[in-house]
Amino acid sequence: MAALQKIRSKGVLLVSIIAVALFLFVAGDLFRGLESLFMKSSQQVGEVEGKSISIQEYQKLVDDMQTYYEVAQQKSSFSEDELNRIKDEAWQTYVQQQLIQTQCEKLGLAVSDAEISDIVKTGYSQMLQVPVFMNQQTGRYDYATVNQFLTEYKKLKESGTQIPEEYEKVYKYYLFAQRQIRDQLLTQKYQVLLSQCFLSNPVEAKQAFESRAEESDLLIAAIPAASVKDDDVKVTDEELTAKYNEDKEQYKQFIETRDVKIIDVPVVASEADKQAAEKEIGEAASKLAAATSNATAGNVTRQATSLLPYSDVYKMKEAFPSMVSSTLDSTAVGSVKAPAFDAMTNTYYTYKVLGKTTQPDSVLFRQLGVIGKDEADIAKKADSIMTALGAGANFKEIAKKYNQVGDSSWVATAQYQNATLGADDALYINTIFGMNAGETKKLKLENGSTIILQVMKTTNPVTKYNVAAVVKELKFSDETYSKEYNKFSSFVAANTTLESMEANAAKSGYVVRPLNDVTTSAHGISGIRATRDALKWVFDDAKVGDISPLYECGSNDHLLVVALTGINKEGYRSQEKLKDELTEIVKNEKKVAKIYESAKNVKSMAEAQKLKDVVVDTLKHVSFSAPAFIASTGASEPLVSAVAAKTAKGAFAGPIKGNNGVYMMQVIDKTKTAEKFDAKNEEASIGMNHFRNASSTIINSLYMKAKVKDNRYKFF
Repeated sequence: MAALQKIRSKGVLLVSIIAVALFLFVAGDLFRGLESLFMKSSQQVGEVEGKSISIQEYQKLVDDMQTYYEVAQQKSSFSEDELNRIKDEAWQTYVQQQLIQTQCEKLGLAVSDAEISDIVKTGYSQMLQVPVFMNQQTGRYDYATVNQFLTEYKKLKESGTQIPEEYEKVYKYYLFAQRQIRDQLLTQKYQVLLSQCFLSNPVEAKQAFESRAEESDLLIAAIPAASVKDDDVKVTDEELTAKYNEDKEQYKQFIETRDVKIIDVPVVASEADKQAAEKEIGEAASKLAAATSNATAGNVTRQATSLLPYSDVYKMKEAFPSMVSSTLDSTAVGSVKAPAFDAMTNTYYTYKVLGKTTQPDSVLFRQLGVIGKDEADIAKKADSIMTALGAGANFKEIAKKYNQVGDSSWVATAQYQNATLGADDALYINTIFGMNAGETKKLKLENGSTIILQVMKTTNPVTKYNVAAVVKELKFSDETYSKEYNKFSSFVAANTTLESMEANAAKSGYVVRPLNDVTTSAHGISGIRATRDALKWVFDDAKVGDISPLYECGSNDHLLVVALTGINKEGYRSQEKLKDELTEIVKNEKKVAKIYESAKNVKSMAEAQKLKDVVVDTLKHVSFSAPAFIASTGASEPLVSAVAAKTAKGAFAGPIKGNNGVYMMQVIDKTKTAEKFDAKNEEASIGMNHFRNASSTIINSLYMKAKVKDNRYKFF
């Protein structure tokens, strides 16, 4: 009883403890759920139609798109700009696919596996027109080649054998191509369906034909708006407001942007850096001149870490940089080009011509590797094979005896001349391209292997050069960079507001530059490399008026500071933001109106030609279907074409208020083109034009309704 009484006396406390414990238990699950939701949200690259895409999903799209270009263009590496284009294309493709797929699901449109299979068999898709799917003899798409590859890949997969990287890449591309073909075919179906909604009629067809077929030759008198001085017209705020409201729909923006001002400091080589570079290239030239062999000259280029690696082979002029190739013909064998600087590439260069010869551009050859127990056995077998071939033995039969194929293949100069080749590779290439058609040679490589080579055909003899070149980029030194960094860092520290920065920039040799409407899809600031952190600061951290930290960016050769000056929300741009643009538009309209008042009583070309600032010209083949371009005012003027079409031959018309001036005209002649009216074709053409004009509007409308969010700048 005492125990129960004690519990009762502490009841409120116990209930409170239990309540807190239950709350913490439930709250723990709630916090974990919120944390999970936050983590998931923080991993989202973007959103389309309410469907989010994660970092991993987007990266997969980028990897697939990169594989496409690697296979299609036979490239293994891409520049930063190329990678950014690939990322953008992957995103744009994904967004469009989501937009189209959503509409097609509502409409019941789909693509069957059978349709994809038919396209793969026929090759009727640009996605399949890649070298790996081509017949090497015909140069055309070959389904048998594709099928053979798929069979070989499947066998390797089933056997558990390590699949070569190139096989994996091609297979990955094949799967990507199928997905793209499916999406492209679905888009085509959607477009075809839409195109059937845009029709024409006989009346419209007749009018369209006549507006194009009937042409006028004009004598035209133009008074440019620019002939009126700016001081002669005044623009009021009320007029600006009226113009803004009149054209307001033109000023709608669909994404949020930022206005910034930047100071970008490119770090460049100092005079001391240039002198050091000139000394280095001069020493390289002296060493090249002293080199007594190709190998020694090659060592000079390697020791100098030349941007143009040396390979002891003959190359065509196209393989060398333009500053080298442009003077090769005038440089004798054995001589050294005097050190020079090329401003276009920012490089110092010198080179020595080690040889010049005529070789075929391409060679058809076959080879046989000689296998034996030891060096003596290999040499004996090689001599035996050479003797047999010399006596007329069949090359393929001998190759088969050694478990080799012995098939022929082409090798072109372009395949090797941009590669860095080792001694054996260079010896191999020099031997093949130095042989005549029908010649057979035994080649012993430095690695000890022996090969029998037979050249079957050579094509297109061209001039080739063996050149050892030292090409060095002019770079700034660490000392120069530190000096520039310290100077700019001190300036930024002393000027912590935009007003102060703008007031003092010129004194320190800097320029404050405005950049309006910066978007997150720009991959950086002002096209400078490695400025993603600055872009993130602008969109995620900064308030209007803030100054960013100092960023070291570019290829470690730029210093940057950014000030956020404005945030442009999605929707209508403000009148204040557009003040300068609106002022110019209204001013131009008032100039045209002023000129019109001075010319409104003109009744003939004779009177028109007496007006101040008038320019007289002749226009031919003016039709209603296209606006006439007036050279004297630099403008396309639809009203001139419209009035000309309604004016009889010999008659005077005007004055006409145009976009950029006032015009008076006399119709010199009226003609019709030789084109014949075809009502059916005309209606079809008009309907297709209506569709083309509307299709971009439709996609834009779908894009806006999909509420696309692009947050890639946070991650990539």
